[in-house]
Parts: sequence; C-alpha cells; structure tokens
Amino acid sequence: MKPWEQLLVMYPGLVVPIQESWNDPLSIRKIYMITPTKTRAEQIADLTRLAQTLYLIPNLFWIIVEDESQRTGRLHRLLQSFNLPFIHLNIATPDYLKPTKNQSTWRRPRGMHQKNIALQWIRENTNTNDDALVYFADDDNSYHWKLFQEIRKVQLVGVWPVGLVGELLYERPICLNGKVYSWFHYIYRKRKFPTDMAGFAIHLGLVHKHSNYLFNVSANSVGEQESNILDAMTSMNQLECLANNASKIYVWHTKTQSMFLTTTEKLRNAGMKYDLISEL
Repeated sequence: MKPWEQLLVMYPGLVVPIQESWNDPLSIRKIYMITPTKTRAEQIADLTRLAQTLYLIPNLFWIIVEDESQRTGRLHRLLQSFNLPFIHLNIATPDYLKPTKNQSTWRRPRGMHQKNIALQWIRENTNTNDDALVYFADDDNSYHWKLFQEIRKVQLVGVWPVGLVGELLYERPICLNGKVYSWFHYIYRKRKFPTDMAGFAIHLGLVHKHSNYLFNVSANSVGEQESNILDAMTSMNQLECLANNASKIYVWHTKTQSMFLTTTEKLRNAGMKYDLISEL
C-alpha cells in the first residue's frame, strides 16, 4: 500500500474530497486564485487555515499579494512551507485609503491595489486562449472544497451564494433554470450585481479581453467593486447560476477578529518576553 493510500485508511474523511476533486474531469481547468493579505497578528493563522483547504484542490495557482512596500520574509517563508504552487507579489495601499483609527474597515475599499497587481500579473503571464478561471479569495473567508468544483464549471461568469455577508445569513442570486433573474440581499440596495467578491468567478479569457479593466481604488467606491467588474465583463442575462441553482452555500464571508494584545512594554515590565516570535 502506498503512503498516501495509508493516509486515506487512517483518515477516511479525506477519501470523498480527494477522490471527487482529483478525479473530476474538469480539474484540467486551472484556477488562478487571488488573495490580498496584510501584516497582522492573525495573518499566519488565517493563511495556514486557507492552505489546508487548498491541499484538497488540484490544478490551482495561488496569487498572494501582500499589502506592503516590500515582500516580507516571514510571509514568503510561510508560503514556501505550504508547498503549494504560488506567486508572492506586493504593493502597498496608500495611507489616504487606509481606515482611520476609529473608522470601520468596510468604509474603505480594501485590497483593490493588490487585486489590480494580480490582474496585471495574470495578463502578463498567461495566454488569452487558456481555458482557466479567475477567483478572488479573502484570506479569512471559509471555503468548502466543493466550491472549487463549481468554479471549474464556469464558462464565462458564474455566480453562487455567499454565507454570513451583507448583514444576512447569506446573499444569493435567485435563479431559474440556471439563469439569474433577481437577488436576495439587504444592504447597498442599488447595486447592479449585489454579490460579494467571493460569490463569482470569471473566465481567464474575459480578463484578457477587458485588458484595461482595473478596480476603482477611490475611497467612495466601497460596496461597488463587485458590480463594477461584473458590469464591465458581463451582463445579467449572461450570468451562470451555479451551486445547484444557488441553493448550496460553499463559501462564507467569515472575518477574523483582531486580538487584543498586551504591549511589549507591559510584558517587559512583567519580566516576560516572546521566544517564538519567528513563528509568528
């Protein structure tokens, strides 16, 4: 018995996701997954959790874009340790676009500079005729392995529900026979495509076709980024409704809570110091 077969005997829960994912004929279609990330206490924990899901997903290339003026060694070492196919890029968000101390993070468009750099990398390093998909994945969302099977079904632009988003248990397209005719959503009611960034994937060919498209990085664009890219690359009647006519939830817009951390000065006064800081 091969070592990986022994693993399946020891952990039978892995059998179904591995067999279904790796035996799926559509797994020949590559997924380019774009993940903006920034330095914070919880960053390594979030990316580690996400990487554990990606081990189940074949033929996925991870584009991680760090919100820093230079790539940090701590993040690069972490990404290398996962042994997943990836590219580590970076660009810093200008200070004027960052939330102020007492301002909610959702009031500023986040990760847009990073997504733009990723789109630029894709256009420069892939071919127009490649049959591949592009997906935007936050580093602290939660992903079911079945989501990636849905992504591979996309012909041009596919949509599906997202859990725990928009002040609701879920937002979703309302579909009939695989086509979208309305949306279940509550906030930002005037959005043309009221979905979360995790709720759609785009064929690589559209990213090349609309080669001048970049996300609007202005401070007044919050809540409109998803509608802007979808409006530029597709129309409502062209959307493909996936996840069993949008009746299944395979991605959740979870948010990691920022931890309260005792200051280094207080630890020093208490005669304490970190000795595993290189692991963090």
